[in-house]
Amino acid sequence: MGTTLNTLIGAGFQIRRVEEFAPTHEQIQQTPQLAEELERPMMLIVSASTSIAGEASKPS
Repeated sequence: MGTTLNTLIGAGFQIRRVEEFAPTHEQIQQTPQLAEELERPMMLIVSASTSIAGEASKPS
């Protein structure tokens, strides 16, 4: 995760929000293999923005 975020920061992006998928208790009951996703999330969603030539920052 650090490599991904640091690469975005190094490229001039500003990190706006970071979300990680975590299964619900009900999902783990239905599919016990999902319990391992509590230790290492299967998805990382990053919202980042940058300004281009003086434009206002827009989510990307």
